[in-house]
Amino acid sequence: MNKRNIFLAAVLVILCAAAGIFYTQNKPQTNIGEKEINVIVTHADQTENTFTYQTDAEYLADVLLENGLAEGESGSYGLFITTVDGETADSSNQQWWCITKGGEQVNSGADTLPVADGDQFELTLTEGY
Repeated sequence: MNKRNIFLAAVLVILCAAAGIFYTQNKPQTNIGEKEINVIVTHADQTENTFTYQTDAEYLADVLLENGLAEGESGSYGLFITTVDGETADSSNQQWWCITKGGEQVNSGADTLPVADGDQFELTLTEGY
């Protein structure tokens, strides 16, 4: 191995370690203990159902799955929600379940989205990628 390859390998190791430290220090904090959250589901026909849950779960996916509100598939990016409140997204129509929190788009999946007391989440069946 020449010096250039050793240097590149060392730089790669340092970058990976820095990324790990950055993620650990900046990951969303979870709230431990009992909390109440609301989940508003908007179906394809624009009807809405509101669900209120008392939970000690730390992440939204746990609440949705434990209460049978949602079903999905686990993949390399986490839980991909396929069905909510009995309605399954039709991939042939480019439908998918969009997650928002307090009306704002979230930048993480349900299994990495922390829940806190008083949170409101929206699951909306959306068409088009």
